[in-house]
Amino acid sequence: MKTDGLFSAHSVTINAKLNEPFYIIPFGDIHRESEAFAHEEWEQFLAYAKKKKNTYFLGMGDFCDGCSTSERQILANAGMHDSTKATMKGVYRGVVKTLANELSFMKGKIIGMLGGNHFYELENGENTDHILAHALGAKYLGCTSLIRLSLAFPDRPKASVSLDIFGNHGKGGGRTVGAVFNAIEDMQKVADADIYVMGHTHSKGTMPSFPRMRLVPSGKNGVAVRARQPFLGRTGSFLKTYENGKKAYGVDALYPGCSLGVIEFEVTPIRVTKDGVDRIELKITGKA
Repeated sequence: MKTDGLFSAHSVTINAKLNEPFYIIPFGDIHRESEAFAHEEWEQFLAYAKKKKNTYFLGMGDFCDGCSTSERQILANAGMHDSTKATMKGVYRGVVKTLANELSFMKGKIIGMLGGNHFYELENGENTDHILAHALGAKYLGCTSLIRLSLAFPDRPKASVSLDIFGNHGKGGGRTVGAVFNAIEDMQKVADADIYVMGHTHSKGTMPSFPRMRLVPSGKNGVAVRARQPFLGRTGSFLKTYENGKKAYGVDALYPGCSLGVIEFEVTPIRVTKDGVDRIELKITGKA
């Protein structure tokens, strides 16, 4: 597996209200034009996401089935006619256009778009992930990004708090539930964040990690101890593994079935008055 290997740091400011939750939905591994694409589950997700209020989205890569690493290497050395290249470009631009139309309701609510390892490369150095991000007015983040959501409170101009997300398209995690989450747990060794998310394996689930102690200002003793509990998430897929009468590489390898759909994080800003200091903290929960 090979992505573009690009890392980015990204910051987004959003408006929030005390005691009113907002939601973060990572989505990816769609593989839109694949024969095994889960049309029904995709339509259900779109219908749900369109109605969901106070929601922000994070693209996780592999939006198109595109070409795998080995396939891109073959195409680069295939010596194809210019007309054939033009035809393939047209096909993939069409797939991206379809996806962009389906996701157009997300415009203005996308935190950013990670790139994956399945994409079609264009001669100008861009690929289908770039094109989709541009079409949705979103920032392309590369395969890995450390993202800060800065929360502003219009009714409390002096109040502020931030939420950090460390996202990576993903790497293989084994075939057990524990192994799938081990790779995300390892992300905590790389960056400090509140939420860690990873795609690629087509597994789906969220779980809290171990709380970490941190010091915060205190009017009583100078400092006070607070616990910060990160959340881990594998972000799901829309590519079926097993379908009656159809062939798939996952069948040949006897892969576990894909966890179709997305995960979701609920974040609620709450006011905490303790140890002589009035501050805003974030209550985070996750669900699959």
